[in-house]
Amino acid sequence: MPNRRACPKSYRPAIALLLASAAWIPSAAEAQADFPPASPYPVLDDPQAQQGPAPAPAPEAVPLPAPMAEVVATAPQPSRFSLGAALAFTYRSETNSSMTIATPVLGGLVAITSNFLAEVVWGFALMLDSETSFTGRVGNPWIKGWYRNERGPLRWYFGLGITAPLASVDISPDGRTQRALYNQSAAVWGLWDDWRFRPDRMAVPIPAGLTYTVSSAMDATFEAALAPVIGVRQESGTDLLAQFALGARFLIANNFWICPRLQAVVLPSASVDRLQTAAGLRVEWTPRLGRFFLGALVNLDEPLGVFGRGDGIWSIHLGKELGL
Repeated sequence: MPNRRACPKSYRPAIALLLASAAWIPSAAEAQADFPPASPYPVLDDPQAQQGPAPAPAPEAVPLPAPMAEVVATAPQPSRFSLGAALAFTYRSETNSSMTIATPVLGGLVAITSNFLAEVVWGFALMLDSETSFTGRVGNPWIKGWYRNERGPLRWYFGLGITAPLASVDISPDGRTQRALYNQSAAVWGLWDDWRFRPDRMAVPIPAGLTYTVSSAMDATFEAALAPVIGVRQESGTDLLAQFALGARFLIANNFWICPRLQAVVLPSASVDRLQTAAGLRVEWTPRLGRFFLGALVNLDEPLGVFGRGDGIWSIHLGKELGL
């Protein structure tokens, strides 16, 4: 037999390493098939394949004490009390003089129940003339109770009130100026709620109103009131005042409304002109704190209006309203 040449001992370690490498290559290929290389765009990968370690469980919530849990679970209720203030003012100029009339009106409302409310309103009459002479008088406080309700798109209210006859004029040369101030103060409101500024008179007003909600962005309102008026002190006799108004509210922006209004007041029987009409326009802002407004009113016909031979009285109104 021919002699086979034996492998030198110095090559045996290299041959063993080569055989081990050849055996490892298939195992590595199988491992790469099971775990593909990571994508260069991990955001586009399947989220299931990109999940990291599971987050640690959140600690258990500490339970609220029972009284505090009731407070958190209960929805906030509307306030039982509401305060309001309004100011109407005008400027009048004549041949030899001028004057500024301002009539602030303060009010407070309390909800006895969800349907029954009580309210007090008190107006004041202020005048500053061109001779820097100041005159101020109190009006008649008006205390009233309300009932309100709603059904579907309709909301209505009616009430009963009485005025305290604090408005008065002095029996002196100043009495004429004081009476004129009361008349002008009522005029800047278009004679609406005229019993607030009638000197030496008390009244028993019976107001009512109806609102129809056309949509979430529009309301239509009708208001009316009757008031027997009784003379006190140097005044005597009884008369009847009546008033009614049509109005609307249109939503023009978030919490902002534009509100046109047309009103008419039936004057006392002794008046030469038996009807006084006025038109108003206001912008209202209705945040959670209440209803704030800025507007203007113009008397239309005689005796106070801009048409005919009326006095041409207009006014600016602003304030926070007590809304039913």
